[in-house]
Amino acid sequence: MKLVAVIAASLLAVGAFAQSATVESQSASAGLIGKRYVDAGFGWIDIRHGSEDLFGAGLSVNVPVHANFDVSLDYSHSYITNWTNLSDYLGTSITGYVPRGDSKYFARVALGYSWAQSWASSDHAVWGTDVGIERAVNDKVSATFSVGYDDDFGQHRDGLWDVSVGGTYAFTSKIVGTAEISYIEYGDVGYSLGMAYRF
Repeated sequence: MKLVAVIAASLLAVGAFAQSATVESQSASAGLIGKRYVDAGFGWIDIRHGSEDLFGAGLSVNVPVHANFDVSLDYSHSYITNWTNLSDYLGTSITGYVPRGDSKYFARVALGYSWAQSWASSDHAVWGTDVGIERAVNDKVSATFSVGYDDDFGQHRDGLWDVSVGGTYAFTSKIVGTAEISYIEYGDVGYSLGMAYRF
């Protein structure tokens, strides 16, 4: 609970600072890096070496705090087929990026906590990082490529590399669809779809 309070207090401070930060115009380019938005999504991981799959849903709020930095708050709920091994995640991430023409080169660091409801798992703090590029294909479409690594702070049970390719499509200046596919270490494949609202 202490971690949740620290994250909440940090986001309040970020929100206050963000009101005065200079950020990119909502219609300046395709993509979501550097934009204020709320995103809801659904994901599925096809677990290669098992008979069950992992499903999850999540909600994120992203706020630019500087011309080259975003901060987000993320929550997700996931479960394995048949509603076993439920888990919840709450975390925050910082994304730094450098615009170059139609591209934004970025690096992201995430910290959070996972609550597991299974005899085989336990609650633990987790972290992750990824680097990549987001490129505006035109004023509505963007493409993203990234390489990431996720792990926990304990027994390193969650240590996995992944390579992801994704994209966004701006249905309107406010509504943006997202999609991504990831190849995860050991052969698992992840898919995700979402909808973001820019504000």
